[in-house]
Amino acid sequence: MLDLSTLLGRFKKSLGKNVLAKESVILSVESISGIRLLPEEINIKDFTLEIISSPIKKNEIKLKENQILSEIRGRTGQNIRKIFYK
Repeated sequence: MLDLSTLLGRFKKSLGKNVLAKESVILSVESISGIRLLPEEINIKDFTLEIISSPIKKNEIKLKENQILSEIRGRTGQNIRKIFYK
C-alpha cells in the first residue's frame, strides 16, 4: 500500500508548475488585498499576470499592484513585471 505522502507527492507533480504558480498568485493577492481570485480568473504569460474578473476586484488589486507584484515575485520566484486587466 502506498504511503499517503507518496501519493500526494505524485499528485503534486502531475499538477504542473502552472497550477502551483496560480495558487501562489492567489495567496499573494488575498494576503495583501483581501480579494480571493479563482484559478480561472488568472493567466500567467511570460512576465505578465492577466486578471479576468469583476471591476470591483480589479480596482482593489490595482490600488495595491506594486505590493502584490513584490509578494508574487517573492513567493513564486517568477519575474512577473506587470498586471494586465481584462
